[in-house]
Amino acid sequence: MSKRVVVTGMGAVTALGSDWNAFRHNIDSGKTAISTMDNWNIYDDLNTKLGAPISGFEPPKHYSRKQTRTMGRVALMATTASEIALQDSGLLGDPLLNSGRVGVAYGSSTGSTSAIMDFSNMLINESMKGITGTTYIRMMSHTTPVNIGIFFGLKGRIITTSSACTSGSYGIGSQSDVQIPPLNKAWKTSSNVSRRCGRAMCIGSRYL
Repeated sequence: MSKRVVVTGMGAVTALGSDWNAFRHNIDSGKTAISTMDNWNIYDDLNTKLGAPISGFEPPKHYSRKQTRTMGRVALMATTASEIALQDSGLLGDPLLNSGRVGVAYGSSTGSTSAIMDFSNMLINESMKGITGTTYIRMMSHTTPVNIGIFFGLKGRIITTSSACTSGSYGIGSQSDVQIPPLNKAWKTSSNVSRRCGRAMCIGSRYL
């Protein structure tokens, strides 16, 4: 592989900030968003009660119901972070996205909790209450790259790097392995390392 790979845009939806500049500043400043989750006190024998919740997250107003009906909170944050990264790269709305030469390498530890609870209710209580045609898509661990691909009309490779805390590094490594023209000219990659965080980078080869 002789082509160089560059990061062309970055986006973030995290407890430390919902844009790259704020996120980077808080990281460099040594700030933390970790706090005690008092609402977890209801769980007996749970020794760890630390978390980093994202408060007040709302999907962008221009996202239509049709576009988001297959998305739970995890996929919504991933798609929002990806849109920020694409905007930062100057590729948002570019015909390249629909050319078949843009792919996704993205992962999440799990799908959205609410959808998982709906399926758990089905198994425990033998009831289909809450189950719809899109519940599984919101629950599955690969909900992030699938929804990103559909939302932005991507037709290149979709790699689901759902491997818990290594989803981000796995995504970067995966896109590097297949960054061979003419297969893919650009990639969106990174991860939701938990249901509370979304990050995205837009990565492309040097001739973008």
